Amino acid sequence: MKGARVEQVRWQSLGTYVQLSVSDPDKVAAAERRARALLDAVDWACSRFREDSELHRVNTGAGTWVRVDPLLVAATQAAVEAAGHTDGIVHPLLGKVMVGLGYDRTFTGLQPGRSVEARIEQPPLGSWRSIEWEAGAIRIPAGTALDLGATAKAWAGDMISRTIAEEERANVVLSLGGDVAIARGARRPTWWPIAIREHPDGEASEEVALRRGGLATSSTRLRRWTVAGVTHHHLVDPRTGASARTRWRTVSATGPSATAANIATTAAIVLGDDALGWLTEREVAARLVSEDGTVTLTPGWPEKGADR
Repeated sequence: MKGARVEQVRWQSLGTYVQLSVSDPDKVAAAERRARALLDAVDWACSRFREDSELHRVNTGAGTWVRVDPLLVAATQAAVEAAGHTDGIVHPLLGKVMVGLGYDRTFTGLQPGRSVEARIEQPPLGSWRSIEWEAGAIRIPAGTALDLGATAKAWAGDMISRTIAEEERANVVLSLGGDVAIARGARRPTWWPIAIREHPDGEASEEVALRRGGLATSSTRLRRWTVAGVTHHHLVDPRTGASARTRWRTVSATGPSATAANIATTAAIVLGDDALGWLTEREVAARLVSEDGTVTLTPGWPEKGADR
């Protein structure tokens, strides 16, 4: 942002990096404390890898009503809405599928060459429609398991950035592993330069500027592991129960929120050849990188310094 000093902090949470920027430098310390506390709460509520998490209790009690924290109810509702927008392509009941593919612990615990027996667990495509919730309780179909990984990070980013913006009356941008949420709390909007990267530690391939909404990047290049000589990635096609066979190695998209953008990028990776038509029909501004590095843009992709 030209003409203003923006404070930025970075740390690790939810198995990825967190980058928080605040338009008022005097409020960054309070914003960071609030963000850390909320991220801890989200991790406890939504983690698939913690035996003390609310999500773990729901999966253990599949088929019955389980009393849970309202945070998990809200995150689950967002995941079910994502499934509705994508006809189940972004599916919240892939927990057993992930475990079957060997993704049964945090990604840092997936060692190269780890010896496990992979198996295909394919949930009924419409099973997400049977997820039920009310104030403080969730019931998932028997024999299924929640995995909110496709949407929970982006949803958390939206929730946390809005909370900080309202409390601190400052403009905020929060990136959780590439899911970027922008919230306005100050009277004057802030233009935020956002770098597009295929890997968090890699060089930026492009930079855009946004002042509202969200941006997400999904890639098959980052979370990869090998089981019995077969390489898998975390973006699973619920129609096959296997890692998506796709022509795209990375997809970035903008949207009215980080959650909406993440839904679009996840669906595009899974849809493969059908992604361009799906994104264009829904007027999603996106940047798609094919396996050979060719870049394809859909209409409306923002340029540096321009918010379209």
